Amino acid sequence: MISTTSAQEIFSEEALEHLDVLEAGLLALEDDPGEQANQSMIDQLFRSAHSLKGAAALLKYQAISEIAHEVENLLEAIKLGTLHPGERLLDALLAAIDGMRTLLQMIGRPDYADFSALQALRLCQQLQTACSSQEPEEEKESTAGILAAQVPGQRQTSSVKVEIDQIDQLMRVLGEMTMTKNHLLEQVQQAEQMKEEIDFAQERLLREVRRFSERHEYARPQEAVPADGASLVADFEELEFDRYDELNLFSRKLHEMSNDIQEALVSIRSAFGQISVDVEVLDRMTAELKDRLSVIRTLPVERLYQRFRRTFRDLVRASGVQAELRFEGGETRLGRTVIDGLFDPLVHLLRNALAHGIESVEERRAQGKPDSGTIRILTQRRGNSALIRIEDDGRGIPLEQVRHKAVSLGWLAAEERPDDQALIDLIFRPGFSTRSAVDDIAGRGVGLDAVLSRLSDLNGTVDVETDAGRGTCFILQIPLSLIIINVIQFRLGTQLFVLPTALIEEIQSCIDIPAGARFMHRQEESYRLVDLNHLLAQPCQDDSRRCVLYVRTLGARLGLLVEEVISQEDTVIRPFGRLLADMPVFSGTSVSGGGQIRLVLNPARLAQVVDQEAGGDPAATTGAVTPAKAAVARVLVVDDSLSVRKYASLILEHQGVEVFTATNGQEALDLLLDKEVDLVLTDLEMPVMHGYELLAEMRRREALRRIPVVVISSRSGEAHQNKARQLGAADYLVKPFDEQRLVDMVREHTLCTL
Repeated sequence: MISTTSAQEIFSEEALEHLDVLEAGLLALEDDPGEQANQSMIDQLFRSAHSLKGAAALLKYQAISEIAHEVENLLEAIKLGTLHPGERLLDALLAAIDGMRTLLQMIGRPDYADFSALQALRLCQQLQTACSSQEPEEEKESTAGILAAQVPGQRQTSSVKVEIDQIDQLMRVLGEMTMTKNHLLEQVQQAEQMKEEIDFAQERLLREVRRFSERHEYARPQEAVPADGASLVADFEELEFDRYDELNLFSRKLHEMSNDIQEALVSIRSAFGQISVDVEVLDRMTAELKDRLSVIRTLPVERLYQRFRRTFRDLVRASGVQAELRFEGGETRLGRTVIDGLFDPLVHLLRNALAHGIESVEERRAQGKPDSGTIRILTQRRGNSALIRIEDDGRGIPLEQVRHKAVSLGWLAAEERPDDQALIDLIFRPGFSTRSAVDDIAGRGVGLDAVLSRLSDLNGTVDVETDAGRGTCFILQIPLSLIIINVIQFRLGTQLFVLPTALIEEIQSCIDIPAGARFMHRQEESYRLVDLNHLLAQPCQDDSRRCVLYVRTLGARLGLLVEEVISQEDTVIRPFGRLLADMPVFSGTSVSGGGQIRLVLNPARLAQVVDQEAGGDPAATTGAVTPAKAAVARVLVVDDSLSVRKYASLILEHQGVEVFTATNGQEALDLLLDKEVDLVLTDLEMPVMHGYELLAEMRRREALRRIPVVVISSRSGEAHQNKARQLGAADYLVKPFDEQRLVDMVREHTLCTL
């Protein structure tokens, strides 16, 4: 009999699958109305809702069961033709799916019972209201579609469900095997060196034995020959004969011993040769096991694409432009951790494409483009990495506008004319935005900065291609797995370090570098030269083997000068614990085959350190990234309304955020001096000190000016928003606001996973 915890885990997994089916089917119904394909699709949706309702009721999740029951009733009415799936009804159904997902995430929390009851009541009322407000069916367009093609017949296969934790445990065991294999390889290499030393000693021994033999084997005293035989016998000394015998025997023994040693060495060579072959076989088997376990642990990118369809639908509605989203490479498989980590960065890029890339219908017509813009996401495997392209056919990045913005922010002098790549790198800097107004899609000023932080956690890189009037393409390169990583091992002084191979563009043996050089040039591009021995305070012991590792990561181009490149290998990277999560240059540790702990260099965080040492000069290096913060976000809510403070606090606390509250700007300042806070959410109109005064005071104080501030106000006018931004506000949210919008905003500005 399975435990309650196991049953809950199984239910949660199956429930999420049902919700994915429901969401994908409803979006497909909305996209392509039709008669024949709809019937089979609605049947499938009805079965998913029915199964979800029954499973939830069985495990006493009454709220989920009630919502699923209401969804089931509506789908049955649609199936019977008494209800038409109009826009408002589909919106309500999708909201119900979101609500059930939220309830699944909250299972086990102390306030689940109260929250779930209110959630069920609210969503069921929304569904009933949407049902009663439907227009007569004859006034609606009929629906049909290509959904039959999207839901192919499933062939039956033998399968069994395995908990992801068990696979993770196998991967950890495989990681230990990999380290053991690396240790064996090092021992074999040491044995090879010992064998060479023994061979040399053997040759030296043989030479000495031959010399001894030649000198003493027939050594006898040289005396005058006697005149007759009698004197010979009389003068013969028995000791001389004994001496001859001992020398002769010793010489022969040396020959025999050297022959024995030679035969033993032949056996040792044969044994070590077989050990080397066995280690190579172990290496191949470990690599194959890694690949097979990685496939088991991976998911097709199509699972990620399904989540984008709903998000993109909502973003297009909010943006006011016409656009369609196309996917390619959905069969490419990535690790579950990678897929989860990619969602937020890709949503940022989709939002960026709609806000800054896709033109209005009028603009597109004037340029001879189709009314509807196109955004394409392509995923393909390249070696041990996945390449993801997000491209649009919009206006491209206005590089001259980027330069003017950088000048206004003090990042560039007015007379500076950086090349296109340097200007593109600027858009990744924290706080950059070419929009002056704030809306639900643009104007946050940290979107691409957040993208960089998330990709840094995934050991990923990003490149940008843009063509004025034709569009922009963001190219992400992500390791297929985050457990076993291929790395380059290098030495600084006596300390070993590693760097993921996927981040390295080229390794070049160090040529003469002029004293004081700040840049290296490669393929007509400049790379900021960073002497890691100097930066990490590791005295250089031998500069004859120095190399440059060319790295392009997250908007920065660096030439890393290292003392010696040792090897390339697969290894297990262990992330730091919470106490060391804010290490400025490193992201974890790895153990070498010899048992030595090596720090894992994080080029994205290194770029930030280099940028700070250069005085923030973007010409020196660009794209500095704020390191990922601790897992728990700390947010200060400032509002004179108790209801608003309570409402915002409940939303954020449900996401695991630590919330502080203040009733006015002065209370907020006092609290900020006493508490560490990652983000401030403030109203404008408050007693004692209003929001504008709070912004100005925080900007004036050195210790507070780096804390991002989001204004939440019912004042939606452009003048209020512009003034807030001029005073340093990072974002602006108009009341009443959507819960998810608030959560997304906190996630973006704190760089924490909620």
